[in-house]
Amino acid sequence: MTSATRQRRSGGAALLTAILMLAMMAMIGLSGLSTVMRDRQVAGYTAQAQAALYAADAGVAHGLEILRTEVVGAALSAGDCLTATLPTGPPTTLPNGSTYEPDSTAASNNICMLATATPCAELDSSIEVGQPQYLYTIWNVRTEGSSVGGATARVHATAQRCHVFNN
Repeated sequence: MTSATRQRRSGGAALLTAILMLAMMAMIGLSGLSTVMRDRQVAGYTAQAQAALYAADAGVAHGLEILRTEVVGAALSAGDCLTATLPTGPPTTLPNGSTYEPDSTAASNNICMLATATPCAELDSSIEVGQPQYLYTIWNVRTEGSSVGGATARVHATAQRCHVFNN
């Protein structure tokens, strides 16, 4: 073989090697692009779920405000509900477009007392016979939040309130 033929064959081998390397680098690049696209999609789903959870949490805050401000009678027992309820009808819309409403899987949209508990620590001297007793009451609040993207989150919260009971 002459030197010119050898040089032409090695030049062809170098070209083939370069094309194979470029093809392999292109596949690695496309694989990386696919991974980045999938990560961005997952991040979007996570943001939607987080917005729905925050909306449901805003509904719980609304329920707790109702619990703080509602005038409750002195003769309560477990299962009694407040007269004020979480708003029904169209969901309450937040500035970011997310909404909250009462939990659609709950039996009602009422805020109901679950039980009485221990005497209120700040009023523990009220355990005298014939005097009103101040006991913690345990309340149930259930809300559902929805994000603009369609994600839904439900929050079931239990809150306590110091309440006066007649002896």
